[in-house]
Amino acid sequence: MRAPPEVCAPDVDPTVAAPARWMWVVLVLAVCHAAAVASFQILSVLVSPIKAALQVSDVQYSLMQGLAVAIFASLLGVPAAIIADRGNRRLVVLVGVVVWVAASLACAFARNFAELFTARMMVGLGEVFLYPSALSMIADVAPPGRLSSAIGAFGCGGPVGAAFALIGGGWLLRNGARLGFIFGNLPPWRAVFLICGAFGALAAALLLTVSEPAHRAAADPRRPGIAATLSYMLRHGRLYAGVSGGMLALSFCVYATASWAPTMLVRDHAMTYSRAGAITGAAALVGGMLGAWACGLLSDWIESRGRDDAALQVASGIALAFLVAVPAAVLARSQGWTAAWIWAGYALLGMPTVVGGTALQQISPASMRAQVMAIQVLLVNLVALSLGPLAVAALSDQAFGDPGAVGYALAITVGVGALAAVVGFIASRREFVGHRARAGISP
Repeated sequence: MRAPPEVCAPDVDPTVAAPARWMWVVLVLAVCHAAAVASFQILSVLVSPIKAALQVSDVQYSLMQGLAVAIFASLLGVPAAIIADRGNRRLVVLVGVVVWVAASLACAFARNFAELFTARMMVGLGEVFLYPSALSMIADVAPPGRLSSAIGAFGCGGPVGAAFALIGGGWLLRNGARLGFIFGNLPPWRAVFLICGAFGALAAALLLTVSEPAHRAAADPRRPGIAATLSYMLRHGRLYAGVSGGMLALSFCVYATASWAPTMLVRDHAMTYSRAGAITGAAALVGGMLGAWACGLLSDWIESRGRDDAALQVASGIALAFLVAVPAAVLARSQGWTAAWIWAGYALLGMPTVVGGTALQQISPASMRAQVMAIQVLLVNLVALSLGPLAVAALSDQAFGDPGAVGYALAITVGVGALAAVVGFIASRREFVGHRARAGISP
C-alpha cells in the first residue's frame, strides 16, 4: 500500500523556483544558522575567564553549555513547529533570532552563575525555532535532486558561526584592551557576548528580505497536529528509532567535541586558549564548511546512482570518521599532529545537520516535516546537548579525578556515541529503503 501522497516530493514553489531566489533563501537561513551556532559555541573559548569571574566548576560550566540551552528549547520547540507547519515559518525563525539576540546581551551582563544559566536558557530558542522551520522552508524551495546540497549549504552556516565564536572570541580575549574605546572597562569575555548579539541582529535584518515560501502541503486540509505526527512516527517506529537515534548519537559526538575540544588542547597539549581558539576556529571555518557542503553533494551523488539509502551511508561514514579523528587528536604526541586531527574532527561537526535533515525530510510527510524536526531537536537538546558536554566533564571529574584527563574523557564519550550511531543506521537501513520505495520517492 502506498504512503499518503504528501510524503512524495511535489513541485517546487514557483515563487522561488529561480536559482537566484531559492539560493538567497538558503543563504539567509545559513546566516541565521551561523549566528545561532556562534551564540552557542562561544562558551568554548571563555572557560577560564568566566570560571574565574563567576566562580563556577567544570560541571556547572558544562550545564551552561548543554542543559541550560536545552531546558527552554524543550518546552517551546514542538509548539513552534506546529505553528511552522500551519503558518509562517519565516516569522517563527525571526522570533527565535530576536530572542537569542536578547539572550546574548543578557549573558554579557550576568553577575553570577544563576543569571548566566538563565540567559543561556534563552539562547536555546535560537536552535529550536530555527532548524525545524528552516529545513521545512528549504524542502519547499530546493529543486528536485538538490535537497541534500541545499541543506549542505545551510549546514555551512554552522562552521561559519563556530569560527566566528572561536577565532573572534579568542582574538577579543587577547586584544580586549585595545578596544577600550568601544567597550570601555567591560571585561573582554563580556564584550564577546555583545558581538554575538550584533551578529544575530544582522541575521534578523537579512531575514526581513526573505518571503515565506508556499507550503507544499498547503492543499492538505488535515493539517495534522502533534498527536497525528507522533502517531505516524510510532507506526513506523523501527524506522524512526534507527534514523533518529543514529542522528542523535552523532549529535552527541558533535556537542561533546565542540564543547571540550578547545579545553582539551589547553589542558592536554599545553596550548593557550587564544591558540586553541584559533586552531579550532580555522578548522571549523574551512574544514567544517567544506565538510558540510561536500556531505550534501556526496549524498545527492550517491542517490543519483540509484541508492535510496544515500543519507544513511554518508551518516555511517561520518560516525566512523568521528571514531578515528577525535581519539587521534587526543593521543597525538605533537601539536602539529593534534592540530591536523582537530581539523579532521571539526570537518565532521556540520555534517549531521545535513544528513539528519535530509534523511528525516525524506521519510516524513510534507505536512509534518517541521514537527518531526522539532521532535528531533527536542531529543537532541534533552540527550545530546545536555549529556554530551556533561559526560565529558563527569568522566574527567569523577571517573579520572583529574581535569587534565579531559582528552581521554572526550575520546571515550565520542567513541561510544559513534558506535551507537553506526548500530542505529545499520538497523534501520532496510526499513528506510523500503519506506521510500513504498512512498514512491525516486532517487
